[in-house]
Amino acid sequence: MVKKELSFVDKILKAYEGLAMVTVVGTEGEIGKLKLEFTEGTKDDLLEILNDLQNKVSLEIVEDK
Repeated sequence: MVKKELSFVDKILKAYEGLAMVTVVGTEGEIGKLKLEFTEGTKDDLLEILNDLQNKVSLEIVEDK
């Protein structure tokens, strides 16, 4: 995700107070990653928002186990 898109997604998620904790974990050139911390209670809502955002930005959802 390019830096401009990182900022956009960060602002969208922060607008949903309490949905997830958002942290930029790294950028390599113009490409960056966000770390999202959430609860099981907010996971479905968060995934719905992220799936919708994939239609607007180059967002890839990666699960870290």
